[in-house]
Amino acid sequence: MFIEIDRDSDVPLFEQIYQHIKRQILNGEISSDEKLPSKRQLQNDLSVSMTTVESAYDLLLGEALIYSRPKSGFYTVHIEQLQHVKPPALHHKVNRPAEKSYTLPLGTIDTSIVQSDVLKQIAREIFSNDELLNMGDESGEKELKEQIRHYLHINRGVNCSLDQIFIGPSTEFLLEQVLFLLKYPAVTIEDPGYPVVKNILRRLESPVDYAPILKDGIDVAAVHTFNNQAVHLTPSHQFPSGVVLSLKKRIRLLNHASAAESYIIEDDYDSEFRYTARPLPSLQGLDKNDRTVYMSSFSKSLYPSLRLACMVLPQSLAEQYFETGLACNVPRQMQHIIAEFMKRGYLDRHVNRVRKIYREKMIRITEWIKDNYEEAEIYGEHTGMHFMLRIPGKDLRQSAERYGLVHGNSYSDLNSMTDTVLIGIGEKDAEEIVGILKKFFESLKEG
Repeated sequence: MFIEIDRDSDVPLFEQIYQHIKRQILNGEISSDEKLPSKRQLQNDLSVSMTTVESAYDLLLGEALIYSRPKSGFYTVHIEQLQHVKPPALHHKVNRPAEKSYTLPLGTIDTSIVQSDVLKQIAREIFSNDELLNMGDESGEKELKEQIRHYLHINRGVNCSLDQIFIGPSTEFLLEQVLFLLKYPAVTIEDPGYPVVKNILRRLESPVDYAPILKDGIDVAAVHTFNNQAVHLTPSHQFPSGVVLSLKKRIRLLNHASAAESYIIEDDYDSEFRYTARPLPSLQGLDKNDRTVYMSSFSKSLYPSLRLACMVLPQSLAEQYFETGLACNVPRQMQHIIAEFMKRGYLDRHVNRVRKIYREKMIRITEWIKDNYEEAEIYGEHTGMHFMLRIPGKDLRQSAERYGLVHGNSYSDLNSMTDTVLIGIGEKDAEEIVGILKKFFESLKEG
């Protein structure tokens, strides 16, 4: 048997011998039940030690590629040969849809305002704790839940026990868990609305109905008409319109959910960033009948790549969560880093500081638009990190594509929003955004 070995390689000699014989067996170069060289013969042929040969044969025996016959030697076992199919011309190329790159994207932040030095210091402390190397509570760490319960109660009026709080890497992940607990029900969603929610429902093949957004929030009459088991809302800052659901409608929706024994899934999108008044209390905090699932994320208040979110489940769904063995899938260390960040008061101070920065940026940009383009209509500028810009009678699709702006048609299944673009203010400073919008408006005049 010819075996080529490289004595200068970092790969041990026994490993080279083992790999060579294994490859020949799998490729069919050595037939089934063929006798292999004896250990002594292989030792002499390759000028290696007996220990090296024995180690190689032990690996082959361990993988059941060879077997031993007493007083006879080693033989190959019968191996079904791997079928070789001729690969396509681009065997190693995976076709992926082209990703759109936006000049003023939604969901991004100014990374310079993140307290990365504080987070790094806390992270060093947390990763030095060897107790966190073992598995923790699959629903989320108690320390983080305690901080979340306090924070949500003070800031959003949420009332719950620790066992009703569940952690996940994103609200999308948590939404899939809720839909599983509800046995993939028919869902009413907002239109225009968050594309990720639509994609999840389509992927899970849950029936979907679309309720239009009016000036004071979702059309409650449509919710009543559909009478689905669940309705998904972004009441604090409707995405993408920025509309805030009125208190009157909140009460009507809660009463409907109680009477119909349905559930409201409340995504508290951008609730921290309300610039003109204190946010209305959460639906969960108003709910007297335990029909609301509350969700929130740390992606906007801290940074998008954090991948940490939470939800508060009604008692009955919380019990189902534990019974079905769902899990949060967020590393313990990351949970403890954010828990400590909250416990030391950094999150409150960070949100207050960031809210001021984004408020000033929003005012600067929207006032410039109002001063220079009277025909432009602005919606949702009182909350959040984006606003809707509408120019009645204008088809903005071509200019939006040219300048990398997010077009409104991406978010509605019911209405044409050709006259609307969405402007994200998170990533760039006010002067940069104004400069981009100036070119955008000038292109409309040229057109």
